[in-house]
Amino acid sequence: MKKIILLSVSALLFTACGDTTQPLSNTKQTSVTVSNTNSLVVPGHKTETQPTPPPTTGGSSTSPMQKPVDVAAQTAAIEKADKELKASPNDEAAKKALAKAYFDRAFVLTEAAQYRSALGDFRKGLKLDPTDEKAKGMHDQIIDIFKSIGREPPKEGEEPPPVTTEKPTA
Repeated sequence: MKKIILLSVSALLFTACGDTTQPLSNTKQTSVTVSNTNSLVVPGHKTETQPTPPPTTGGSSTSPMQKPVDVAAQTAAIEKADKELKASPNDEAAKKALAKAYFDRAFVLTEAAQYRSALGDFRKGLKLDPTDEKAKGMHDQIIDIFKSIGREPPKEGEEPPPVTTEKPTA
């Protein structure tokens, strides 16, 4: 059986290099016509259509690798730190605490391939604490990845919310 397959593939390749269209036959007496086109599709087989690529603007397209993630603890930390900062708007420690809460959630989102959502949290955190080198580096890396694949990152303020896991109701 392996010899038949190998011979058939070899014959197809050999014939495909020729200048004319020639019928080939295998041991089961079925014929295949091979032309000298650059296509690797055997006549009679359907080609799969490629999906339409996502828009190249900042829209809400998602990564195919994106996974829902539980960020409830990080979101609660953001809400708590935000209340503390609102109570003491000039407190540098409160600003850094809120920035850290945003960065914590951003790193979790990055691990879940939720780059657009993570970018929003990095941006919010960097406004509060622009000295965090790790967060700045990850922010810049996400921007560079968008550019390298020819996509626009979401505009500031247009980042989607995190895609979270569904918690079972008790």
